[in-house]
Amino acid sequence: MAKTETNLPAGATAWPKWRIGRALKNNALSLGITFLLLWVVAAPIIMLILSSLREGNFITPGAFTLGNYRTVYLSAMTYPALVNTLIYAVAVSAISLTMATIFAWLVERTDMPGANWAWAMMLLPLAMPGILRSMSWILLLSPRSGIINVYTREVFGFFGMTLGTGPFNIFTLPGMIFIEGMSGSTTLFLLMVGAFRLMDPSMEEAARISGAGTLTTLRRVTLGLMLPAVLAAAMYAFLGNLDDFETPLLIGLQAGIYLLPTLIYFTAYVSPSYGLATAYSSIFILFTIVMVWIYYRVIIRRSDRYASITGKGFRPRRLSLGKWRWPALGLFIGFFTLNIIMPFFTLLWAALLPSYMVPSRAALQYLTLDNFATLINEPSIVNSTLNTLFLGIVTATATMSLAYLVSWLIVRIKVKGGMILDGLAFIPHAIPTVSITLALIVLYLHPALRWIPIYGTMWIMTLALMTRYIAFATRTSNSAMTQVHKELEEAARTSGASRFTTLFRITFPLLLPPFIGGWVWVFSHTIRSFSIPLMLATPGNETIAVVMYHYWERKADFSLASTLGVVMLVAIGLLTFFSRRYISQGFTRSQ
Repeated sequence: MAKTETNLPAGATAWPKWRIGRALKNNALSLGITFLLLWVVAAPIIMLILSSLREGNFITPGAFTLGNYRTVYLSAMTYPALVNTLIYAVAVSAISLTMATIFAWLVERTDMPGANWAWAMMLLPLAMPGILRSMSWILLLSPRSGIINVYTREVFGFFGMTLGTGPFNIFTLPGMIFIEGMSGSTTLFLLMVGAFRLMDPSMEEAARISGAGTLTTLRRVTLGLMLPAVLAAAMYAFLGNLDDFETPLLIGLQAGIYLLPTLIYFTAYVSPSYGLATAYSSIFILFTIVMVWIYYRVIIRRSDRYASITGKGFRPRRLSLGKWRWPALGLFIGFFTLNIIMPFFTLLWAALLPSYMVPSRAALQYLTLDNFATLINEPSIVNSTLNTLFLGIVTATATMSLAYLVSWLIVRIKVKGGMILDGLAFIPHAIPTVSITLALIVLYLHPALRWIPIYGTMWIMTLALMTRYIAFATRTSNSAMTQVHKELEEAARTSGASRFTTLFRITFPLLLPPFIGGWVWVFSHTIRSFSIPLMLATPGNETIAVVMYHYWERKADFSLASTLGVVMLVAIGLLTFFSRRYISQGFTRSQ
């Protein structure tokens, strides 16, 4: 008997239940991926917004109100913190982007010697967590006991100049900008290298034939064609630097300098007022909207101006630097010395002492390896190491897997609403890490979700870190997937392979190098992450970064904290160095 459709308005057609069931079955994978993304990203954001609009706390929320926003935008503390944050983010982004662009140009477009070693020098700063970098520069440039200041005062003493402190002081806004300005250049370098590698060099060659000098060609032609990549990198850097937490916490607070992330942290955990803390996040969202609007107006609507399409067989001609070849390599070496060598050996010196003292001949008699033995025998350190490894492996695998699936929907399947999914995946990059963490606390302590018992476990930290890094992971996966022609997948489907089989047996092996590169990046950033574990860790679930901060800030045990930092730095450095080929492919196959 044929199926009938009854009780329908005139002209309407029904969608029988069997067709709904078939549609759900055929699109089960796509719906599942969409649900995972919504759960990881959209659910915390919704709770963040709702929390900012409610009185009371997240356990017993009160009535809806705009009072939190009035308090935030009328508070006398908001605008000094906002000004500090803007100065900090703009200055750090400008320094990082300038260095990254120069270094990428030298590596990709010039005959600078040692380009492969320069690549390694630029990758190794990924191994230096923000908390370690801040700790090392405190030991180097603390006004009274900083190593550089102590020896500088001794040199001044030979000329009859006596100083009680200084002359340098890291506990200032310029000091914070100096630290982060160098460290932020690595990721931007990876982004810019891909753009330089894919740009047609014929226009540069035409400019040089026309008599333009090297600097003129770089400024008027190369950077002109690179404007989309430069602006995209600048947006990424600016939004990321708005969220910096470790340096403002360790250095800014000692100088009484508040940035918005530290203001949110203390509003939530010292006051505490979760409604106010989440309302502060609206400032970051406004910045994101403005940045996206600028990018659309300047680049997207004028994209034809920046087209530089090349044939498959072009070979970029490298610019001869002449007498500047070795000074160019020296620039890399100077960067590497400031960014890695000096901080590392400062921490190593502190790690070899029972208690910290400024390097001197007299201090050599106290050198010992006891602190390294303590790491093995201290239960809290061993436990935090295992927690950190577990967190890093699970977070990196889950984040890159979800990003790979989301990119498959957006790039390959081209599902309806794909741009919405892509935008949703990028939103967390514009929301402070502190706010994301608060949103997850609100979400999983809400009475309606108490049946999901992950608060106080490693799993809530995993979700928070996935939310934090999904923006980067999808950007990497999107660009890599565009390089795999769909004919390979179509051939597999024609041969009878299912969509699931094609996805994991054909597409994934082809994308393995950029997947591994993204995995290493997420893993490295997860095990060095500080703000999320600091806010979500409970006794027994601490990570290395939290234990390190505990020894540094609360126990004032600089030596043991430095020892833990040295071991952590060596481990991440080795991982980054040996996986540099995959990292470079993950960033530069297609930018």
